Amino acid sequence: MKFISPLIVGACVLLPLAQVAAQAPAQHLMLAQADVRPLVSGERVRVKKIARDIDSATQQMDQGGVMPFQNPAYVKKWQDSVARHRKALQKYPQLDDPDVRAAHAKLANMERLLAVGIEQAGAQNAQLGDVQAQLAQLEAALRANRPPKALQTPFSEAQAKAWVATASKSQQVATEAISKIQHLAANAHLPNNPGTVQSGAPYDRNDLNRLLNFAQRGQKSLQAAMQQTKDNLVHQLRMQHQSLDYFRGLDPQNEQHRMNAFLREGADVEIYQRLDRELALAKSAAAWQAALNTPLSDDVRARIEEIKSLRARYAEQRLAALGASKLPPAKGTDSSLLKIAEQILAKPKYKFGEHGPIVLTTAAVVDREKKFSQQEYNDVEISLNGDITLSGTETTWTYRWQEFKFATPIRDTASGQWHVWWITARKFSSGSAKTPIGEWVSGRATQGDLILAENF
Repeated sequence: MKFISPLIVGACVLLPLAQVAAQAPAQHLMLAQADVRPLVSGERVRVKKIARDIDSATQQMDQGGVMPFQNPAYVKKWQDSVARHRKALQKYPQLDDPDVRAAHAKLANMERLLAVGIEQAGAQNAQLGDVQAQLAQLEAALRANRPPKALQTPFSEAQAKAWVATASKSQQVATEAISKIQHLAANAHLPNNPGTVQSGAPYDRNDLNRLLNFAQRGQKSLQAAMQQTKDNLVHQLRMQHQSLDYFRGLDPQNEQHRMNAFLREGADVEIYQRLDRELALAKSAAAWQAALNTPLSDDVRARIEEIKSLRARYAEQRLAALGASKLPPAKGTDSSLLKIAEQILAKPKYKFGEHGPIVLTTAAVVDREKKFSQQEYNDVEISLNGDITLSGTETTWTYRWQEFKFATPIRDTASGQWHVWWITARKFSSGSAKTPIGEWVSGRATQGDLILAENF
């Protein structure tokens, strides 16, 4: 038997009813036996053939198991088969004939098997619910929670935690999907069909395999992205140790260093920006550890402190080389640009705070343009031979903006000291959906030298 154990129980329960149904014609036969003639040889051949046909149909139905009975069309097929065999046997009223009795017994067994299949499939359907709706929801969840790509440095702790949250959700959805798919594969009747879900066809076995592969690939991609993020951080921190040798070795008494790193116009901005990038990288490692609930390692803590120390050391060395820090010379006096700079400094979201005189470090507004493209895959198809086809869209944003630069001293609220800040003002005319269009905003802002108020 291919049916599960309740089939045997069901057959045993139904058997007395079948015996009663079989015994009633036999009692009538005893009363009217003289009216029923024996089978002739040709009829006996046909009765035996009917019995063989019932046997064959029963074996075929038994081999299919319970699962196909979830399909109403499959049930009707076997109900029609039982009806045909019953109609065929009705032509032979010789119920006391052993061949006729044997054929009726085989038909009764087929009917019991059909009844148990319907009963058990009904229980399966009740337990499974709407399989097609579940698969549609499952696929939608997988597509909405794709694994993120490796996190690119520099990133903040908030960005790292958001990445980990996205990764965790993707992992959870994929794990639940795999479990659900495997359960449905073992219990749901989903015969293959020539259509696709996109064209309106129902989900089938091929779709189960497709979704299973989709979820498993997502898990592998997620693990790869996490490993790549970690490997990138380890590699960049290793390379950073060598990069910091330059800053460690800066000496204002060295004539070459003095001219290139301390006195050359714009050198201070470059040095500060480079050190800020190094600090952002080190803080990315700290953010990654925090996002993973890992204690901050001693080497990362030491690296962050060293970069801060090198920045302060450079500021002291530059002051020693210059004698005193001053604002850079103005390259423009456009009052409208100075007003825009004032408005940017006053915006609460930037938290610049108290500032001193504003100096334009570019002569005029310049136009900039940059294109940025991003590919997004929204469908993954897997053929029977394992070929993978990705389809989706590539979105390209064209960023156009105007910009100018200015410098101003800003007071540090904690220490009360003033530092020179270099700020880029930008106004975008096009960009992505998140780009502020048509308003002047702060671009890159770099903190530089200490400056005394009397040197403004």
